[in-house]
Amino acid sequence: MFHKPSLILALAGFIVLSLLMRPSAQAILVADGFTYGGTNGFEASRALATDYVNFPMFAGVGVVSISEDNADYTATGTLLNNEWVLTAAHDWTSGVNSIAFLIGGTTYAADMTSLRQHPLWSDSERPSPSQGWDIALFRLATPVTNTMIYPQLYTKSDEMGKVAIILGVGDIGTGTVPSSGQTNNPPLVHAAMNIVDRTTSQTNLGYSGGLLMVDFDSGTNAAQNTLGNSYHPGGDPWAWAGTNTITTLNPPGVIAGSDSSNNPLVLNGDILEGSMVFGDSGGSVFIEDEGIWKLAGVNSSGGNPWDALVYSNGSRGLYGNLGSHTRISQHSDWIYSVIPEPGTSALLMMELGFALILCSEARRRVTRKWNP
Repeated sequence: MFHKPSLILALAGFIVLSLLMRPSAQAILVADGFTYGGTNGFEASRALATDYVNFPMFAGVGVVSISEDNADYTATGTLLNNEWVLTAAHDWTSGVNSIAFLIGGTTYAADMTSLRQHPLWSDSERPSPSQGWDIALFRLATPVTNTMIYPQLYTKSDEMGKVAIILGVGDIGTGTVPSSGQTNNPPLVHAAMNIVDRTTSQTNLGYSGGLLMVDFDSGTNAAQNTLGNSYHPGGDPWAWAGTNTITTLNPPGVIAGSDSSNNPLVLNGDILEGSMVFGDSGGSVFIEDEGIWKLAGVNSSGGNPWDALVYSNGSRGLYGNLGSHTRISQHSDWIYSVIPEPGTSALLMMELGFALILCSEARRRVTRKWNP
């Protein structure tokens, strides 16, 4: 049903290499030909991110504004219920002064006593294969009152090879032109799709950790297929090693994967492929499970071994990008240790709400048909 196509979009989400380099989130990269819902380019990427009829849980993805001693910047977060927001651990340091979350046109201040970075996260480690604990939570000082469908967590370990939808906020650019000179102001959520090409899993001090990895294929240059057959000496060897125990993971862990197609993702005639690039940290990755798109990853970090090898610059977000996303299936226990796991009744209410939204949209379409 799914196969990987030609021109693409790369979405924002890269870890900043240094705390001093943290700008506002930047770089949703869209290649010519990216289409969705009858639109193309940046408009199509935005249309995918705001298609709340087919993806009602996307309404919970919003802008995280962070103020620290030396800088103010933005990232992305996902509302798990009416109080708690999931994002990346590297989004703030001990110098953080305030955090706010913008969703549905309303800004909510964070309860600064609630900030929770994963116990095994170490900011000094990034970027590295040990970043599989780059995940964090914070609670809003005032609960969200909007009615919405909150995302369920993806807890299965079968993500490899599945289609993923990546969301985040940030500036915009193309797959062949570095992200500069084009702004996304105010920051809006954009989206793209990709195939999960690699997974990693690790265990340390009783905590599970790991990554989902995708690459940004051009369809015209096999050398840019950074998770395919072409090995790039400028990249991280652990990302290409196949199904093995990899001692270079810190601590040692397991990586699984297969050769990646050089063709971008095409679905129902739309070119939809994308990947993270430098800037848009904490964004969301959704994977479909039994008809429901569930939260499967958090935008963490990445780089471009092809770009680094050819142009000595691996952070511009061009074709060949390799994106890493913190793997939710390895972290559901930790998440539920911080926030309550929804009970059966809550899940039934979410499913009922989803059904009501679909019925409402069906009635709206019928009304539109007979009353143009």
